[in-house]
Amino acid sequence: MRSTRRCCALSDAPPFFILGSNGSGSTLLRLMLDSHDRLAVPQETGIMRLVTAHRWIPHWGFGGVWHHRLGMTDEDVDRELEAFYGGMFDRYAAAQGKQRWGEKTPFHVWHVEDICRVFPGAALVGIVRHPLGSVGSIVRRFDRPPAKAATHWLGVTRELVHQAGIVGDALCVVRYEDLAREPEPVMRELLDWLGEPWSAGVLRHHEVQADGGSREAEGGTRVDEAVDPARIERWKDWVDGDVQREVLDRTREWAALLGYADDPASVAACITADGSGRRFVVSGSELAARAQSTAGLDLSPPRRPRTDDPTLPRDMTSRRRAVRRAEAARQEATRQVFDRLPPKLQRKVREARRGRSD
Repeated sequence: MRSTRRCCALSDAPPFFILGSNGSGSTLLRLMLDSHDRLAVPQETGIMRLVTAHRWIPHWGFGGVWHHRLGMTDEDVDRELEAFYGGMFDRYAAAQGKQRWGEKTPFHVWHVEDICRVFPGAALVGIVRHPLGSVGSIVRRFDRPPAKAATHWLGVTRELVHQAGIVGDALCVVRYEDLAREPEPVMRELLDWLGEPWSAGVLRHHEVQADGGSREAEGGTRVDEAVDPARIERWKDWVDGDVQREVLDRTREWAALLGYADDPASVAACITADGSGRRFVVSGSELAARAQSTAGLDLSPPRRPRTDDPTLPRDMTSRRRAVRRAEAARQEATRQVFDRLPPKLQRKVREARRGRSD
C-alpha cells in the first residue's frame, strides 16, 4: 500500500517530545520553548495513548490484525497515524505562525517506542528534577502521598535511563535546577541540540505567554512568572524531616546517577562527557554509559504503570489456554467427588464407563 506522508508539514525538522515525571518542571520548559519564534508546543495532549489504542481492538481475537484485512501493513498504519496526528499539530503550529511543533505530556515517557515508530526522527527531551523537589511538587499540586510520589519519580527516572540505552542520542536530558539557575546557557545548549537558532523569547516566556490572556497553565503553573531559582527550595514546605529521609533512602543511587547530592540546594555535578562542549544537556548515550559504569543499579526495564498498559485483545491462544485450565479444574473436581463415593458405587460407575466405551 502506498505510504501516506504529511503533505502539510511546515518544516523538514522532526517534531520533539518533552518527557519526565510529574513535578519535574516540564510545563516551565514547554512555556519557554513555545515562546521561541519558530516552535509551537501546546498544552499536553496525551496523544500517544490514542496512538497506542489504534494498534489493538480490545477483547477480539483479531484485534491486533484488523488492518491486515484492509491490505495494510503495520508500517502503513504508522504512516497514516503520522499523517493524521502530525497534521493536527502542523495546523496548530501554522495557526500560531510557527514552523515546527513539539508536544509535552510527562507520561509519554512510557511511549518512547511508539513515538519513534510513528514519528521517525523525533527528538526526545527529558527533564529531571531532584527527587525531593519532584516529590514536594507532586504532594503540593496533586495531593499524592510522598511514598507514591517517590515511586513515581523512581519509575520515570529508571524508564528514561532504560530508553537512553535504546534510542541513544535521539534523547537528551536537562535538569530543572540547571534551568532555574542558568536559564540562558541551558536553553542555548538545548536549542543547539534541537537544531534551532537562538531566540530571546525563550527567556521572556512570562511576557510572551501572558499576552495570551490566560494566567495559568497545566498543573497550576503561572505563565506570567519569570524563571526563579528560589523555586528549587519550595519542596521544604511540603516534605518534613522523616519523609525527607525516607525519600532519599529510596532514591539516592538514582539521584546520584543524575549528578544530585542529598541537598537539592547543592549545585548538581556535571555529567556530560569530557570534550562534548556541553555543560547542561546530557545526551542519551552519555546517560546510558554513565548508568552502565555505576555499580549496583538495576538497569532492567521498570514496571509500566497499569494506566499505560494497552488493553490487549483476547487472542485465540489465551482463550484456548483458559479453556484448558477450566477443563483441568473440572476434571479435578469430578475426581474429588468420585473419591468420596462408597467403594460399591465407585465400581458401578467404572463398569458403566467401560460399557459406554465398548
